[in-house]
Amino acid sequence: MSSLKTDERVVFFTTDARRSDDGRSWTVPIHAWVHELDDTRARKAVFAAVLKKTYGLVPTPETAANFDDRVRLFVVDNERGKRVVIRLAGETFSLPPTEANGHATVEIQLDATVAAGAARDGTLEFTAVLPEGDERVFAGRVNLVEPDGLSVISDIDDTVKLTEVTDRAAMFDRTFFRDFEPAPGMPELYRRWARQGARFHFVSSSPWNLYKPLDAFLTGSGFPDRSVSLKLVRVKDKTILDLFRKGTETKPRQIVPILERFPRRRFVLVGDSGEQDPEVYAALLREHPQQIVRIYIRNVDGSVATDARYREAFASIDPERWTLFADPSGLELP
Repeated sequence: MSSLKTDERVVFFTTDARRSDDGRSWTVPIHAWVHELDDTRARKAVFAAVLKKTYGLVPTPETAANFDDRVRLFVVDNERGKRVVIRLAGETFSLPPTEANGHATVEIQLDATVAAGAARDGTLEFTAVLPEGDERVFAGRVNLVEPDGLSVISDIDDTVKLTEVTDRAAMFDRTFFRDFEPAPGMPELYRRWARQGARFHFVSSSPWNLYKPLDAFLTGSGFPDRSVSLKLVRVKDKTILDLFRKGTETKPRQIVPILERFPRRRFVLVGDSGEQDPEVYAALLREHPQQIVRIYIRNVDGSVATDARYREAFASIDPERWTLFADPSGLELP
């Protein structure tokens, strides 16, 4: 059984399983985070004080609940040395002990016939095995992604979710205080692409701490099933103002493993013009020209495709392979 105390909880992050070359098995990655929620007012007050002093942001009656719920995710006590046991497809599997950050990962080999019998709509669901008498349910899911096909790797902030990353005050307001809002037309676009057979992998410079509210937002806004890759942050080592790193530092480390995990799939990259997505995506296309077949950039700053920035970023790249867009309704899969 999992070695979880009653005041500790585990969050499972949705991942993508890959089929073996001979088709007989699946490699199923499991990613867990064990932590204890901390209601210490002093630690929350530090967050509130920094945001008020730097940006004049304070909770209001309308935003107080959001602020409390989201800040709690940053002042958790990560639990080291915890063992998580899961029940998947009728079998039990144990993850290695959690590290200092509370995270643990493992790859499970699952027979293809067993996986097919347990899957629902291309997804495997599993739960943590808890001590006797613990009636809580901690569930996770894994998407079964075939070796061939088309995948969409999508940024989150300002691509599918309004974040205003280039305006620091607005970004922290939207991150910690306001309800999350979808970018206009993006849920409809991704649902249309999903009906055409695309699979989705979301990547972001946002920290793993925000996974639960982000996942709830994506589901509630009508985005298709997806995996999500965020970044690790230790709040003890950083101030709140250094939670979001530039995409040039985080995006390649998130995207390249997806490309390597599914070498035969074709990929569409979707990002925005607010920060470094055009430059990062163009560089990745040059490195993986057979896999990356199209780039779409959501225009959030009023730029035009003939600007020097895009001429430099996409130099020597076929213009048919990238698009700067404002209205997503006309975008098509290649």
